[in-house]
Amino acid sequence: MTNRSLGAVLVLAGLLTACGANPAVQPPQVASLPGATSGAATMTTSSAADRDSGRPQIRLDSTPEDINRAWKPYNICLKDNGHRMYAGRADGTSPDYNDKSDTAKTALRTCAGKLPMQPPETDRATNPSYLDDYRDYMKCLTGRGLAVHAIEPYGTGWTYDDGVTQTLSSEQQQKVELDCKVEAFSDR
Repeated sequence: MTNRSLGAVLVLAGLLTACGANPAVQPPQVASLPGATSGAATMTTSSAADRDSGRPQIRLDSTPEDINRAWKPYNICLKDNGHRMYAGRADGTSPDYNDKSDTAKTALRTCAGKLPMQPPETDRATNPSYLDDYRDYMKCLTGRGLAVHAIEPYGTGWTYDDGVTQTLSSEQQQKVELDCKVEAFSDR
């Protein structure tokens, strides 16, 4: 996954284990930033908790490096189980999600326990203010110089504006994405 497309994926609810001692990617019981309501990350049923047990929990303030580290075991699992990967990517573990083969479907099921969970604040099911927060997120991104727009259906992600040259460096874009996500989705 490229850093440019990573921002768009972060806001998709319920997307994509070992996290080691990395403080920004924690087991599922870690909720979010200080000040966020603790109920936002609490599982409401034991079956949901069982299903998600052991999956890495991406936090709202996880850095791109933390997120890439959380995704790597999942992507390696997909590759090891026959899911088609994009050719020419540096580490060979960028899944081609256009692969709809039976092998790919089996790999997705097999690796589901390694699929990182997105921050609960960015999940409509756990954040009753999600669309308001998402609107604030988009305003922040564009207000800080990113030429982006929401994709349909509204609230499912964003993409870079076609034909517009980004004026911020890749590092500046990542900082804006992280800062805006934290500002928009954190409880104030």
